[in-house]
Amino acid sequence: MKAFKNYVVRTNEENQVTHQVEEVTESFLGEGNTTIAVEYSSINYKDMLALQTKGGVIRSYPMIPGIDLAGTIISSEDPSLSPGDSVLITGYKLGTEHTGGFSEVPGVPSEWVVKLPKNLSAKDAMLYGTAGFTAALSIAALEKNGMKVEDQPEILVTGATGGVGSVATQI
Repeated sequence: MKAFKNYVVRTNEENQVTHQVEEVTESFLGEGNTTIAVEYSSINYKDMLALQTKGGVIRSYPMIPGIDLAGTIISSEDPSLSPGDSVLITGYKLGTEHTGGFSEVPGVPSEWVVKLPKNLSAKDAMLYGTAGFTAALSIAALEKNGMKVEDQPEILVTGATGGVGSVATQI
C-alpha cells in the first residue's frame, strides 16, 4: 500500500496537541468519491487554531488540517470531474472533521469540488485562499442583487483588516 506525506495533528497522553509531517497510507486520507493531487493550500486562522491545544476546530484526532486546497483530479466517480481537471475546495469540513489540504492526496466528496477557471492557476487560487474566494463571492452576490460601482463610489467594508475584508477592499 502506498504511503503519502501529510501534516498530521494528534493528541498525546497528556491531551496536548502535537503535529508533524508523517507518512500515512490511503486508509487515513479521508472518505470521498474524488481524489485530488494537492498542489497548494494556504494557512488560515482556523488552521492555526487546529495546531493549538483546545483550539476548538478539530472534532476528532488524528486529523490532517488545511481548510482549503487546490490541485488536480486523480479520480472521481462524479462524471463532471475528470482526471487532470484543476480544482479547488474551500470550507465545508475540510481540515476540521475531514482530511484537509495539508495532505498530498485526500479523498473528498465531489460536491465540495469547484473547477478552477482556465485563467487561474492552483497557486494563484491559494494565494487568494478561502478569504479571497469568500470576498469574491460576496462582491458577486452584491452585484447580482443590483449594486453597481458607478452608483456607489464609496463602500464601507467592515472588518477590513481581516482576511475577507482586506481582500474585498482590494477587489
